[in-house]
Amino acid sequence: MTMLYRAARWALLSTYLLLLGCDQGDSNNQTPAPDERSAANAQSAPPLGQLGFSVEPTHYRLDLTIDPGQPDFRGSVEIDIKLNEPQDKIYLHGRDLAVTKVFLKTGDNTIEGQYRQVDETGVAEIRLQETAAAGPATLHFDYSAPFNDALEGLYRVTESDDDYAFTQFEATSARLAFPSFDEPAFKTPFDIAVTAQAEHEVITTTPEVSRTEQAAQLTRRVYATTAPLPTYLIAFAVGPLDVVEWDPLPATDVRPTPLPLRGVAARGKGVDLTYALENTRGLVEALETYFDSPFPYPKLDIIAVPDFAAGAMENVGAITYREQLLLLPETASVQQKRAYARVHSHELAHQWFGNLVTPRWWDDIWLNESFATWMGNKAVDQVQPGEGFANATLRGALGAMGSDSLVSARQIRQPIESNHDIATAFDGITYRKGGGVLQMFESYLGEDAFRAGVRLHMRRFANGVADADDFMRSLAEGASRPDVIESFRSFLYQPGVPFVRAALSCSGNTASVDLVQNRYLPIGSEGSRDQVWRIPVCLAYEDNGARAKHCEVVDDLQASIQLPTDRCPSWVMPNADGAGYYRWSMDEKGWASLFSQFDQLNEREAQSLLNSLAAGYNAAEVTTQTMTQAVDIMAANPSREVATGPIRTLSFMHERLASDAQAKAGIEAYVREAYGPRLREIGLDGSSSADQADPTETTLLRNTLVATLADIGKDEALRSNLVEQATDYLAFDAKSPKQTHELNPAAINPNLVSTALSVAVEENDTAFAQRLLDAALASRDAIFRQRALGALASAKDDEVAALMRTMILDERLRNNEASMVAFRQTGVREQREAIWNWVKDNMNAFVARIPTWRQGGVTYAGGGFCTVQKASDVQDFFGERVGAL
Repeated sequence: MTMLYRAARWALLSTYLLLLGCDQGDSNNQTPAPDERSAANAQSAPPLGQLGFSVEPTHYRLDLTIDPGQPDFRGSVEIDIKLNEPQDKIYLHGRDLAVTKVFLKTGDNTIEGQYRQVDETGVAEIRLQETAAAGPATLHFDYSAPFNDALEGLYRVTESDDDYAFTQFEATSARLAFPSFDEPAFKTPFDIAVTAQAEHEVITTTPEVSRTEQAAQLTRRVYATTAPLPTYLIAFAVGPLDVVEWDPLPATDVRPTPLPLRGVAARGKGVDLTYALENTRGLVEALETYFDSPFPYPKLDIIAVPDFAAGAMENVGAITYREQLLLLPETASVQQKRAYARVHSHELAHQWFGNLVTPRWWDDIWLNESFATWMGNKAVDQVQPGEGFANATLRGALGAMGSDSLVSARQIRQPIESNHDIATAFDGITYRKGGGVLQMFESYLGEDAFRAGVRLHMRRFANGVADADDFMRSLAEGASRPDVIESFRSFLYQPGVPFVRAALSCSGNTASVDLVQNRYLPIGSEGSRDQVWRIPVCLAYEDNGARAKHCEVVDDLQASIQLPTDRCPSWVMPNADGAGYYRWSMDEKGWASLFSQFDQLNEREAQSLLNSLAAGYNAAEVTTQTMTQAVDIMAANPSREVATGPIRTLSFMHERLASDAQAKAGIEAYVREAYGPRLREIGLDGSSSADQADPTETTLLRNTLVATLADIGKDEALRSNLVEQATDYLAFDAKSPKQTHELNPAAINPNLVSTALSVAVEENDTAFAQRLLDAALASRDAIFRQRALGALASAKDDEVAALMRTMILDERLRNNEASMVAFRQTGVREQREAIWNWVKDNMNAFVARIPTWRQGGVTYAGGGFCTVQKASDVQDFFGERVGAL
């Protein structure tokens, strides 16, 4: 448990306030100097952060025996190293490894060693019997280790009596599988051999080059030497797997040779990999074209893992995914296919940004993840234009602004001082804010100039490592814009969202926009607003009846931008294309001009407008009248993304602001009036003329309208219809004592299953909930299990919610499902108190189901509350545990 509380330290002292939704005090973040790793001597105390460079690995040879049917695996590992100075003690990484032999070879000399794990994070010490001279050497280990029980390292999954082994090594879990220098800066080639049951499939990073039959029906497989890689990008999958051989991706102008492609799944599930495999080519080729660089590795396997803590992992040559992202039958919903495309593109983008070029240390993981977020969305939009992916990065950035508005928010490039801090770098600030900042600078520099900088970066650091300063220099040089570095740094090294107040002023033939910037904070916050960014502000405006755009960097508290026009514009939009990572506000005249010319704004600008308007309202910068006027205008807009934009605000008003039943009823009536006619026009079954004209957009609109009208609008007729469809889908008969586990997919539009099940759980009694739970537990279909368990975990009813809490520790739930059930209940107002008390009572057992690198997120169990009393409760519960360290 000690590792949990150390991992939660940062989350407790900072992030948990964000999760509570309350704003309490200034975080006083300081701007760090750029990372400067020293080549220090071996430390007298164990290094709990970076190991340093007194010893550097240069090549690994892994020889593992992996049988998922056994409790342990074993291996022999050789690591060629470079001793940069004499050593009698070597620090590296190994966690929960039973090392039976370790020695160091230097030329003809063999020095015996003694291995000892010296820190629970997996720092290990080798004491040599004599001092080794500086120069090349080889470390040799013989060891065994247990398969992990919490979905990290090399872990075991059992399904339908079949045992499998899979890996998740990012960030610091390769050390659970083999002794290593488990840091991203140490990129070396690997030679890998795996001995496994002859009947099992074995997948790893590179193609198999030979196999040898062994005794006891075992086979030893040898794989091609890898490119230089860090430990966290190596992967293994072993067991009775379905391997679907797909046609290699043909050569292109960028890639001169075909690329082997396979899909991998648990036994019997390979048939559902077809959609994922046939839609991979377009994404790979779009990315190759953008980078002007071929896919960097010799083969591509995509692997559907039955139980997986992360959504997906970009392992070189063997990308792993939760099953529901890859296993897409013919009845898969539009949402499932979109989730596949978005995540698959993200992981493929990592093959260049993160894998080919790797961060030096975890404080730059933001660049890996933010770039893959931005680039992944860009690639999907190129392959599937007009299907809503063009705005995905914007939507993510606007969502990140909510947490980034709190004084407890962290900066993008957060210092990582020890192993305990690494997990805190994987959050919405890293992925979504980082992606939004990249999008802003692409908009400011121009797409061609930005891409030139990225390509230069790839060429400079291919198969190597780079940090944020390296990337900014590449961007500046490739785009021929050295000024971009200081602007970029102003967003990397301070937290928060810039808030820009804009006012148009005209005098004669001169038009200018006066700007004032500070840090955005909601009303009641006690934090300081005195921050200044170098903001690339792009203004859209009307110029002689046409649309125009003008950009300048605003680097002071106050600025005035003169527009290149000879007349006073009828409107000005302070964030052209919504590309800037900042919120903005206008005076009443400015808002009125935008409302009157709303059709001149594009979808992205409309979303930025709503986000900034709502933020201004929360900061007492915007009146209620202005806010409601915008909601009315947007709800009636023909664009799906614009029309549905106000729903989040309406939900917040319904759940948080409505003080009594009458107020709630008023909001419910407004939702029915605003959105009911649009749903009636397109219907529920997917056969409308709109479906024929634009099936994807119409499906997405229908899904949102159904969920909104059923949940917020409380549309009785719709809810009754959904309950009937869910009952038929589940083949549930309340009068029958015997229930089968057979489903009737024809009973319901597959895109509406999740909403229908949630409504049916809410409207029916516990017998229906139990039937749904039994069907989920009996199913191997990850998509159905996710839908069913999600609906049950969202139940407001005390009896159903209590039933689901008993399931969190039930082994019939997969580990990732157990976490989902627990954290989903924290979002249900009626069950928030009960799940918080459950977590406090069952902390040890619950945490045992969570990977070490995610355990700090247990503070989410205190999320959703917003009172001083509850903040104290969360502080007391975690604080006494952290304080005891």
